[in-house]
Amino acid sequence: MSGKVALICGGGQFPLVAARAAQASGREVFLLGLRGIASRDIENFPHVWLGIGQLGQGFREISAREIRDICLIGSLSRPEFSDLRLDWGGIKRLPEIIRMFAGGDDHILKGVIGLFEREGFSVVGVDSFAPALLAGIGAMNALPFPDDLAEDLALGRKCLGDLSAHDCGQALVVAGRRIIAIEAVEGTDAMLDRVTQLREQRRWRPKGPAGLLVKAPKQGQDLRVDLPAIGPQTVAAAARAGLRGLAVAAGKVLILERASVAAEAEKAGLFLFGFTADAS
Repeated sequence: MSGKVALICGGGQFPLVAARAAQASGREVFLLGLRGIASRDIENFPHVWLGIGQLGQGFREISAREIRDICLIGSLSRPEFSDLRLDWGGIKRLPEIIRMFAGGDDHILKGVIGLFEREGFSVVGVDSFAPALLAGIGAMNALPFPDDLAEDLALGRKCLGDLSAHDCGQALVVAGRRIIAIEAVEGTDAMLDRVTQLREQRRWRPKGPAGLLVKAPKQGQDLRVDLPAIGPQTVAAAARAGLRGLAVAAGKVLILERASVAAEAEKAGLFLFGFTADAS
């Protein structure tokens, strides 16, 4: 795939990694950084800074560069409606925005996609130009997936599937066929810190390394705009929590610095495994 792509950048390093990957694949990039959220390092690329409610300016900036493909990437906490500070382009679309906020995070994301598509843009996923950023199938480091964790993985995947209808988190920790923690609005790394506290407080008392992190998108989730992600901090948090490893949905979870994440996991004694949709 070639041509131009606009990256609407939330927080973290993923927008920068995605921009470099897009350039490596032969695509021109233009970054729209959300002010106060995106990294200042986006200034190393063609860019503009926008407030989160400046829809009209965003549409104009993208259209002026004759860009049709848009990718939304990076972390972003759900804003309060009062924080949007809409420009005229946003005010004109106020009824749509109000409807977007009358639901969960998935509802908002679908609304955002609709806003861009009605303007004639095509919303694409990062996998369309940077598939190497996604989790692979099977073992991603030298540590194999332990056979004795197969039931825990199956339980974790089923639990995440059952939670999908409630627009809940995308990760959990399971050990000994028991759910130890479920991700909510705090995010995966903070959930893992909670598991560490459970150990320290002796609310959960395994002997030695125990527990499996399972991460996957919600059923029906639009992966163009809401791919789950892990990175070096996730590995560090899993190691602090004393887990045995991480299992993520192959092709459906972003891994920041995949090679170094796999190496760091191995160094910490953690396997990194990508499970497919039809098998563990």
